[in-house]
This record gives sequence, structure tokens and C-alpha cells, in this order.
Amino acid sequence: MMDDTTGRLRLDLYLKRSRLVKRRSLAATLCQNGYVKLNDREASPGKGVRVGDRIEIRYAREQLLVEVVDLPSATRKSTNSSYSIISSEPVNEELIQEPDEGSPTGS
Repeated sequence: MMDDTTGRLRLDLYLKRSRLVKRRSLAATLCQNGYVKLNDREASPGKGVRVGDRIEIRYAREQLLVEVVDLPSATRKSTNSSYSIISSEPVNEELIQEPDEGSPTGS
């Protein structure tokens, strides 16, 4: 929800409305597990986001750093206009474990 007096929006709601994350529940889980940073600090789902803040999201295969340029409303269809991409880097492939060929899940 947006606090009109301070111009802030909950982090999980911002991630969902800006379409950086598909669902609000997923955004909350990412925050709780330390995959989202707000201004270089781990942030809870309820932390307030303001224009000018920087959000770092670590997806499974990509790390994305964006700057907030607008707080999207619930009624407006949002596109990438609510954030500006600062950097997008692949996650270190060594950290991603692929199933072994001999394992039941491998081919």
C-alpha cells in the first residue's frame, strides 16, 4: 500500500506492480530469504520504497540492479517505466547445481 504522506510503497508491492516479480507472495519470499536488497541492505517485504532508491534482485540465473523512477499505482498498467536498469549480470554458474547424469533426475 502507498503512504501518500511520504510517497512510499511497500517493497513487495512495488516488485509486483513494476513486474520485476510475477506475484506479491514470491516477492515477499525473495525478500525474506535475502535475495532482495534495498539501497545495499537486505530488506523486509514491508520496507518502504521511494523514487531514487536502488533495488538489487538476485534471480536464479541473473542479478539485476534497478533504480526506482516512479511508484506504480494499482489501477495503471505498468511497464518498465517505473524503474531504470542500472546493471544486469548473469549469476555465477558454479553456484547453480545441475543434476548429475547418473542421478534419477538427470538424463
